[in-house]
Amino acid sequence: MEIKNIWYEFDEWADDYDEYDENSDVVFELNDGTKWCATFFTYKNLLSISKENRVTGELLSGRYFLADKPVFISEMKKDTIIFVLKDIIRTERDLSSVFTRIN
Repeated sequence: MEIKNIWYEFDEWADDYDEYDENSDVVFELNDGTKWCATFFTYKNLLSISKENRVTGELLSGRYFLADKPVFISEMKKDTIIFVLKDIIRTERDLSSVFTRIN
C-alpha cells in the first residue's frame, strides 16, 4: 500500500514550534481509499507533558499518560513522519492496531 495524501496538524501552526518537543495529529489516506489518523508525540514531549501534569495535578500529578494509539518519534518533521508511516505500513498486518481508521 502507498500513501496517497497526508495532512499534518502542525502545518496549521506558526513556524515557531519546537520540533523536538511537540505532539500533532496526522491524517493520511492510502491508495486503497482508506483514511487513518494517529497522534504523533516526540519523546521529549512526553516528558514535558509529565512534568506539566506534576505541576497541574492532572493524571494523578503525572503518574500516568493517556493517548489513543500514540506514535512516538524523535522529531516532529514531515520526512520523519513519512519514514515512520511507510515502515509501519510495510511491517504491520493490522493497521488498526496502530492507527484509528476514519470512515
